[in-house]
Amino acid sequence: MIQLVTLFSSNIPVDCHILKGRLETEGIDCFVFDENIVWVHPFRAVAVGGVKLKVPSHQLEPATAILAHLNEGCLFDKKGEYKISDILNSEYERQREVLRIKSVIRSNPVLLNTPAEIESSLLNTAEVAEIVEAEKEFQLLASKTLHFNWNDFFYELFDFDRDVFKYLRIRPVEYYLDKELVDRYNSHHDNENEIICPNCKSDNTKYGFAIDYKWDVLYLVLSLVVSTPFPLIRKKWHCFNCGHNF
Repeated sequence: MIQLVTLFSSNIPVDCHILKGRLETEGIDCFVFDENIVWVHPFRAVAVGGVKLKVPSHQLEPATAILAHLNEGCLFDKKGEYKISDILNSEYERQREVLRIKSVIRSNPVLLNTPAEIESSLLNTAEVAEIVEAEKEFQLLASKTLHFNWNDFFYELFDFDRDVFKYLRIRPVEYYLDKELVDRYNSHHDNENEIICPNCKSDNTKYGFAIDYKWDVLYLVLSLVVSTPFPLIRKKWHCFNCGHNF
């Protein structure tokens, strides 16, 4: 009969599931106890001893060794040890490579029909093909338009059991999130040669609309003409270290 031993406990169920996934990759059987009661009554977590992660008694020793390596900031695999920071840096580079490929495809959609021309030193062929399929779906969503006439509008508007606004959301939220990520990558990539701040010599600078030096004669005149504060029209480089604009 297998006897289970508590290896780890926490008042946060997610902690146990993260550790459970890591241990299972090493072939260790894991079981989470008292999770539901903590989710339903978080303030009773201390009373029940928190969420418990249990392993078979005969696997306690290797599980304890892996947990010790995790506490030291290292992970343990069959080939040896490696730092968590190395894993995070590796994953960071992989995600940047994904954004790079998406950016290349969106600047040249012809590559969707010739994925073999897409080169990557970090991703294999299957992963590149998966990105290509996702980009095909992105292109379909980008070309999607709203088809909704006034008859449909008033019908939906006066039928209180329906939601007219769902017709205005022709693209899912994930589309806009993905688009913003790639746009931010392109923006950062275009500014890889950052301008150095002349005041503190920092490269933590960015070009954008200026929020100072706007209270001049031209700004006041334009504000009086439109009877409201005129929007920002000037751009400057801003240093986020010393706050200097140039």
